[in-house]
Amino acid sequence: LHTAYRRQRQMCIRDRRFPNSVTEVVYQRGQFSPVSDGRINQVEVTDLTVECVNRALDGEDYSQGALYFMNRGRSQSKAVSFFDSRLTYLFAHDGHEFYK
Repeated sequence: LHTAYRRQRQMCIRDRRFPNSVTEVVYQRGQFSPVSDGRINQVEVTDLTVECVNRALDGEDYSQGALYFMNRGRSQSKAVSFFDSRLTYLFAHDGHEFYK
């Protein structure tokens, strides 16, 4: 399901509510904890990672059109409240919930 996460980022850059590039979406302040705490710079990019990114960029979408996702157990209550009250829940996978 790596593709769903990458597809979510790709869909964001096609939506006027989000920045215009994958880099801007990923590095937007406060959006992704691996960026905020620096873990993003320690990730090993594997052949599978590259394959999944390419599949997402080519249009493959297992996210059911999700534009947002969160990890409820690690999210601040204000963020959880926003997701629950303003977005449409789609599905959960590996501790993350996906929304549109």
